Order: sequence, then C-alpha cells, then structure tokens
Amino acid sequence: MPSLNIKTRVLLFVILFEVLAYSSIVLFNNYFYTEELSALKKQEISKIFESKMERIDNSILLMEQSAFNLAQHGASLYLQQQNEKLPPNILKQRFNQVLTNHFKYFTHALGGGLWYEPSSIISDEQYFGPYVYREQNKVIFSWDLSTPEYDYHTQDWYRLGKQAANFRQHTVWTEPYIDEAGSFAPMMTVDSPIYNQQQHFVGMATVDWSLFELTQLLSKVKITKNSWPFLIHKTSNMLISFPFDKNLVMKPLTNVHWAQQAIDNSMKGRLNIARNVSLNGIAFDMYFVETQSGFIFGSFSPHTDITNDVREISIVTLVGGALIGSLFIIVMFVLLKYLFYPFDLVLKLIKKSIVHKASGKISVHQITYTEENEFTPIVDELNLVYEQVIDYIKTIKESNNILHQSKSQIDQLNSELEEKVKLRTAELNLKTQEALDALNSLKSMQSQMIEQEKHASLGRLVAGIAHEINTPLGISITASSHLEDQTSAILAKAETNTLTKIEFDTYLMSMSESCFILKNNLNRTAELVSSFKQISVDQVSEQKRNVELNQYLQDIIRTLEPKFSNSPHQINFNAFDKDILINCYPGAIAQIVTNIVDNALIHAFSADKQGEIIVSVKLQANVVFIKISDNGIGMPAEVLQNIFDPFFTTNREKGGCGLGMHLVYNIVTQQLKGEIRCSSEFSVGTQFSISFPIG
Repeated sequence: MPSLNIKTRVLLFVILFEVLAYSSIVLFNNYFYTEELSALKKQEISKIFESKMERIDNSILLMEQSAFNLAQHGASLYLQQQNEKLPPNILKQRFNQVLTNHFKYFTHALGGGLWYEPSSIISDEQYFGPYVYREQNKVIFSWDLSTPEYDYHTQDWYRLGKQAANFRQHTVWTEPYIDEAGSFAPMMTVDSPIYNQQQHFVGMATVDWSLFELTQLLSKVKITKNSWPFLIHKTSNMLISFPFDKNLVMKPLTNVHWAQQAIDNSMKGRLNIARNVSLNGIAFDMYFVETQSGFIFGSFSPHTDITNDVREISIVTLVGGALIGSLFIIVMFVLLKYLFYPFDLVLKLIKKSIVHKASGKISVHQITYTEENEFTPIVDELNLVYEQVIDYIKTIKESNNILHQSKSQIDQLNSELEEKVKLRTAELNLKTQEALDALNSLKSMQSQMIEQEKHASLGRLVAGIAHEINTPLGISITASSHLEDQTSAILAKAETNTLTKIEFDTYLMSMSESCFILKNNLNRTAELVSSFKQISVDQVSEQKRNVELNQYLQDIIRTLEPKFSNSPHQINFNAFDKDILINCYPGAIAQIVTNIVDNALIHAFSADKQGEIIVSVKLQANVVFIKISDNGIGMPAEVLQNIFDPFFTTNREKGGCGLGMHLVYNIVTQQLKGEIRCSSEFSVGTQFSISFPIG
C-alpha cells in the first residue's frame, strides 16, 4: 500500500466524512420526508374543509332564519285580516309589500312565498299563495301558482311543511331538486309553518335557495394540483356537484360505491380519509367531512400529486447537495494547499541547508526564512543549533524576550476575558429580567382572558333572552297596531255620527281580545326582563348584597331557559324547603351556574337522547350546598382530572378557550371562599358539588 502524505490523508478524510454525511441526509429524506409532507398536507386540507363547512352551515342558518321571519310576517298578516277583514285589493297590496321588502335585501335567496290553507285568508278563495322570484336582479311579485292547475296544497313541499307543523318544527328542508321553472340549477326550499292564535296550522312560508353559487364555489376548491371536489346531500342520498363526472349530478347514488362509502362513514365535523378509491382506473385518496347541516363535502386527490411533490423536492435536494458537496471538496483542496504551503516551504529549506559531500562529510548552512508563521520558531531553533555556544547564549536571550512578549499577550488575554465575563453576566441579567417581564405579561393576559370569558358568558345570556323576548314583543306590537287602526276607524265614524251599535260592540270585543293579547305577552316579557335585569347587573358587578338564594337561583334558571327552547333537553330546579338568606356576591353565583349549564349543553348530551339538568340547593350548619347534575354521556378519567385546569378544552376546534371551568373554580375558591368537586361516570352523567359559607 503506497504511503500518503498528510495533505492527502486529510483531504481523503474530509471527502469520506462529506460522503457519509450527505448519504445520511439522503436516507433521512427518503424515509421521513414523505410522512412529514403527508402530515403537513393533511393539516392544510383540514383547514380548507373547515372554512368550506362554515360557509355551508352559515348559508343554511341564514335561509332558515329568513323563512322563520317570513312566517312571523305571515302570521301577523293573517291575524290582521281576521280582525280587520280588509278588502281583497288592499290585502293583496300588503302581501306584495311584505314579500317584496323581505326578499329585496335578502339576496341569498332565489325567492319565496306565503301559502295559506283553503279559505283561511279569504273565505271564498281556496288558493291564496303570493310569491316572489328574482329576474335580472329584480324581485318580481306573482300570483301565478295560486291556481287549481298547480294546486299547491298537493305539492310535496307543502305536504312536507304541513307534516313539520305536526311536530312543532320551526323549519324543514326539502330534498335537492332542479329548478325546471326558471334557472334549471339545483336548488332546495326551506318551509316554516304559520300558526294562528290557537296554534293551529294555517299556512307556511317558503324560501328558495339556489345551490348554483355553492357548487361553483366548491368546484374551485383544489386540495392538490389535480384534485376533484364533490358535494353530497346525505338525507336524500343525492350527488349535488361532481365536476369529474357530471353525469352523476342530481341522481341517486345507490350504485356509486365511493359515494355510499362516504355516506356510511361520514361524521359531523370530522375529516375522514379513504385510501385507494378507483375512479376510471386511477387511484385516488378520498377526503370527506359532514357539515352540521347534513351535507358531505369532499375531494378526490390522486396518489401521484403528493408523490410528484416528494420527487421534485428530492431531486432539488440531491442536486443541491451534490453541488454543495463538490464545492466543499474544491474549497477544502484549496484551503489545504494554502494551509500546508508554509510546511512544504520549511521542509524544502531544511533539505537545502544540509549538504552531503562526496567525502562523506556533511556541511550545514543557516536557513534563510523570511516568513512569519508557526514555523518561524522551528527555523530559528535550527539556526541556533548550527551556531556555536556563544550563539546559543544569544538564542537564550531572544527566547527570554519572546517569553516576555508571550506573558504580555497572556495578561492582555486575561484582561479581555474578564471584560467578556462582565459583558456576558450583564446580558444574562437582562435576559432574566426579560423572562420575568414575559411571565408577568402572561399572568396579566390570563387574567384578561378570564375577564373576557365572564363577559362572553353574559353575552350569551343576553342573546338568549333577546331571542326569547322577540316573540311576545312582536305579537304585542302587532296587537297594538291593530288596536290603533280599529280605534282610528271608530273615532272617524263617531265624528261623522255614522257609528252603529253593532260596529261599536264589535270594536269593544276586538279591543278586549287585543288587550288580552297585550297583557299576556307583555307580562311574559316583564317576567323575562325582571329575571334578566338583576342577573345581568350582578354578573358585571362584584358588590355583596343580601339575597334569598331559592328565588335568586330560580331567576337564574329562568334566564337560561331560552337556551333550551330549541333543544330536546330541559332544566329543573329543586328548591330548599326554607328560605336561605345569605350575604354574598350574587354575580359570582350566577356566573358559576351559567358556565356549568353551558358546559353541559355543549359536552354532556348526545343527539339521540333527551337530556336533563337538575339544580338543587340546601342549607346545613351555615353552609350552602349547590348541586348541578346531568344525565349526559359523562367524562373520561383524563378529562375529569384536568377539568379545572386553565386552557384545557376538548372543544378547541369549535372555538373553546378552556377558561370556563377554570373561571368557575377561581370564583368558588377565591371569591366565595368555598369548595367545588366534580364527579362523573361514563354513560351515567356528571355532578358538580359546590359548598360555601353564608357569611
């Protein structure tokens, strides 16, 4: 094996090390990059699906609210006609005005109408169904469908709304269908029943929703370069949009395997992935998720898309790594040549300084070396060896001078080291102070977030009360308007001496009915406002005052009842058999009960089971005990263990901040000086036990 010089060995070592390092990087890239890219891509896809789900659900809620509001207008017009018996031309003019104004500003709908039972509006008219539709961005009013030929009472959409009225549903959706009378686009209709004063079905309001804009929006969604989106209406088992194969659109999916797979495995709010789904002989990954409104939105992504992305990045990595490695070897070669130049020069001079004569004698000459580097002392030492003893003494003196210079350098280095230590110490103190400031800022932020959670709870309470008050106030306004019109008519006849006894008696009867309606609805409103007024003031105030706890808890529960009005769940209160007079922070008690009940409504109950929340109170030895229990699904052990921890939530994807129960714990233990315990059993329910002194 040939001997290698130092430069060659160093260069070979560097090249070998560079090859091993680069090979390791390539192996790591091949084994782990695909998995990491897939994980990042799945997160990106999940964000896309979340935004589109929210868009679909918001559109559904807007349509349902519009239909419900239109039904309230329809009920008001029905009541007005029953009391006033308006002439047909004036009555139809009012319906024209109500429908035109309603859809003029609600541009999300194609149109809609008010459809009444036979003879319910005008005694001799079987069909009374005015409606409006959009044409060239204008709202057109029409009576074209109020005919025996169309006979809207027998239409499927009317029967569906009438059936919904039997179950007291506020709104109900038809299945998707093609608008054969106008745009020929897929659409759906939402029905909202209309009731009279005796809560009997008298008609319905409809709002038509075009799915064209939604399908156009979804058709542009690309989760990968060559992906294909689709939209399925789960209840009707119908494909609404699929650009990949438009022949399947608006047809039943009984024979489409991938669609049945999506319908059978979809879960609301959860992204599902089906691998190796074949479309026209091409392997796809199918991503799909079910919205809260019953649509399944998904997309097919070819296997080759992600594979091509990985391949492109791998090629860039390989080429870039090869270029960097080559440049590194060239730089190392030049660097080694530069570094070893003084060493090669010294070896050459040493060889020249020693001459082997033919006589066998060896002569030496002093080395002339003008460079200043690491080899200068070596050359000097050799020259000193060549000299005589006298020169050796001179060398010692020179060595002493060099030693003094080295000592000065060491002293200078020590001084610089001390300065660096002081500088590093100051920097460390600064970083420590910054960390303390950051900790204080974090604590302040946590306090602010807890305060925001208090106000958010009050905001939810205000929204519920406002929604509940809306109905009795609307009825009261309608009754007062009717009473005003009747009074004006009577006064006009009285002034002209044309008022008859029958008309006056009819007026008195109408006024009595209107007053009865006003009294009942305003009393209901007053009860809600009275309960909410003190509760809302307490929640934003931290003043202590005397309260009777049984009555105060009843008021709190009354303000929470709107949260249960549109759900199958209920809340009940078990009062103590004696009055409980305490001096406390009533706002704190309201905050505790509100947060725990909200938490139960969000997490405790499944969709297929009617839930019940029970609030009970008792007094024992000057200690108040409040229990709030539900018969919901319960909590796992890991959730129960962390229930009161700040920022812990199982509902973060829907906006949960994890401060609600932490706020409850702080209020009980710090403000009320009490204790709180939580127990839960899976599939049985959860119970919160709160105790605090009355003083």
